[in-house]
Amino acid sequence: MIKNLTIKNYAIIENLSLDFNDRFEVFTGETGAGKSIIIGALSYLCGGRADSSIVARNKDKCIIEGVFSISEHMRACLDEADIDYEDELIVRRVISAENRSSIRVNERNVTLGFLQELFNGEIDIHSQRDNQYLLKKQHHLELLDNYAGLAEEKGKYREIYRDYRKTEDEYKELLNSQYDERELEYLKFSLEELTNAGLQPGEEEELKKKEKRYKDFEKISANLSKAISLYDETGGIDEKFYELAHMLSGEDEEIREIGQNLNDLYYSLQDQVEKLKQIYSHMDSDDINIDAIQERIYHLQRLKRKYSLDEEGLINHIGELEEKIRAYENKEEFVAEFEKKLAVKRQKANELADSMRKKRQSSALELERTIEKEVGDLMLPNVSFKVDFQEKDLDSNGKDEVEFLISLNKGEELKPLIKVASGGELSRLMIGLKKIFIHLSPVSLLVLDEIDTGISGVTADAVGQKIAQIADQLQVIAITHLAQVAAYGDDHFFIYKEDDSESTHTHVDKLDRKQRIRELARITSSSVTEASLKAAEELLDTAQKKKA
Repeated sequence: MIKNLTIKNYAIIENLSLDFNDRFEVFTGETGAGKSIIIGALSYLCGGRADSSIVARNKDKCIIEGVFSISEHMRACLDEADIDYEDELIVRRVISAENRSSIRVNERNVTLGFLQELFNGEIDIHSQRDNQYLLKKQHHLELLDNYAGLAEEKGKYREIYRDYRKTEDEYKELLNSQYDERELEYLKFSLEELTNAGLQPGEEEELKKKEKRYKDFEKISANLSKAISLYDETGGIDEKFYELAHMLSGEDEEIREIGQNLNDLYYSLQDQVEKLKQIYSHMDSDDINIDAIQERIYHLQRLKRKYSLDEEGLINHIGELEEKIRAYENKEEFVAEFEKKLAVKRQKANELADSMRKKRQSSALELERTIEKEVGDLMLPNVSFKVDFQEKDLDSNGKDEVEFLISLNKGEELKPLIKVASGGELSRLMIGLKKIFIHLSPVSLLVLDEIDTGISGVTADAVGQKIAQIADQLQVIAITHLAQVAAYGDDHFFIYKEDDSESTHTHVDKLDRKQRIRELARITSSSVTEASLKAAEELLDTAQKKKA
């Protein structure tokens, strides 16, 4: 999704430009070299809050710019904001030392809120300590529904549920209603007033047209008279058009065809002029009772002001008044009808909620097996995963409350995700969960900030392989300190810093094969030797073969 990242005067980065491919990009480097700055820059581009503290010392401003490919969600946002685009999106953030900032998207100034909406769901930036939506109970039902493919059925259920709740609210209002005689009298008066008004849809608009025609009568009448004369007078449009059409009836086929088309137009023109003549012949300002029209318009506008409703609302209000009066005069009968109506709608909502529950439970069994396999591949062979269901009262999601439970070791009881995993276990668990759920979301760029902390050896290799599998579905940028993970990357960037007499600056180099082997050797051993270089080369080749 991201094609280029340019950073100027950000912390210890003076000037940096990185080109990315749509695959698995890895960053390695020594501690303190500035790896976290890359993640920070990406977060600011997709809507993170920034202040002057990120501006490099003795510089007046910091500039962060990214070039992105455009998703359908982004297109919709750009269209709504009337921002031009082609195939790329250019986001530029400028933060000054005086704490002033600007955001531009394709050279248009935008707000931080717009930037956040533009990238909403598009980029997932995840760190080792970042307990994101996968760990939080409130998101588990949505994740399960996405996995189960319940979007369409859930949409239908929510329509029925909203209708049920609306009816329920009306029913409660009816039970609590206590009209006195004065209120009933007012309702009846309002009903009589609106009924006697003889309201018709579109009436006011039609009256205003007649009013305007009356006011413009002389101008319209003069224009019609002139138009008809231009057509009918001796040597006018009628005679000249007819003569033109019949001059083109010679031997040439192409010219004759044009003449025939003009002849058809001539008769069509005659029809339209006849309509104008009819309008003109019936035009008479005396036929329009302007006083009655203006009085009617005033009456309609008075009713609209009195009831704070538009024309359609006034017409609908008549039915509402009839219902309220009937409810008052026949409350017991009306309550009984409402109870029947409410029971039918509640039953329908319950039936759809039960249908969704069956599909959720069936998909939950499949999800449990899938997660246990994915996490098992990451050297957690004794993991046990369960989707826990609790029934609750009907709401907009049905009647299910769901939470993901897990046990990482034999004999341990199942507990909520957020209470079980930590350190390296959390890293592996999150990678396994992302492998399953990431393709169900709109995310097109996954950024992993040292999510492999706390693991090593064979486990690290398994994590690298799993991240590479995720990168088959979307772009992945990973900052890692493990050679086993870095070896699976398609591109390898090395982050380092250099000191001069006055300051320290971060640099990033894209490594070729030889440089990459040397960096892998540096990570895995205390010193780079022939033996460590050979081992690093073997590690790289083995990882790349596993990907193929």
